Amino acid sequence: MYVLLSTAYFPPIEWMAHAVQSNGIVLEANEHFQKQTYRSRTHIAGPNGLQKLSVPVERKSKAIKDVAISFRENWVKDHIKAIESAYANAPYFEVLYPDVKALLNQRFETLWELNQASIALFSQWLELDLLKEETSEYAAITGMKDLRGINPKTPSDMNFPSYGQVFHHKIGFQNNLSALDLFFNLGRSSWDYLKTLK
Repeated sequence: MYVLLSTAYFPPIEWMAHAVQSNGIVLEANEHFQKQTYRSRTHIAGPNGLQKLSVPVERKSKAIKDVAISFRENWVKDHIKAIESAYANAPYFEVLYPDVKALLNQRFETLWELNQASIALFSQWLELDLLKEETSEYAAITGMKDLRGINPKTPSDMNFPSYGQVFHHKIGFQNNLSALDLFFNLGRSSWDYLKTLK
């Protein structure tokens, strides 16, 4: 069964688990942009605890595919620096980090393009074709498993077993972060972790 998901910036583990456990994902391409959601935000575990990285956007457009990224502030440099300080000591950082840095330095015009690239990167790392299609119109009720409501403000009902994290000893285990956390810490074993989540 396909799952219907909203677009996400370096999607969280919950989002990725649903994607991996399904036959593929259909992305909602006809919704309105909602701020303070995974559409423009990702969470990582920094040395001082949970860190929220947000992509600043221009507020002119409401349609998700047309939301332009704002470059008035140098958020790309901030995100690269934050990811580096959070994961430089992770086991798979040196292998994967160049891909992340290259992606962020591409200067995408829209949030949709940036998110597509981050989802495609995760698909590439997993060697899976996750992105199957996108919606042609908005529908409140669909024949698919509708997971458009995955949101940082709503605690996930998934159970997240702990795994080794860089600052686990200092800040404790942080669950349901960006899947970046999983990949940097577990490498190829990320697939097994995502498959077993309930």
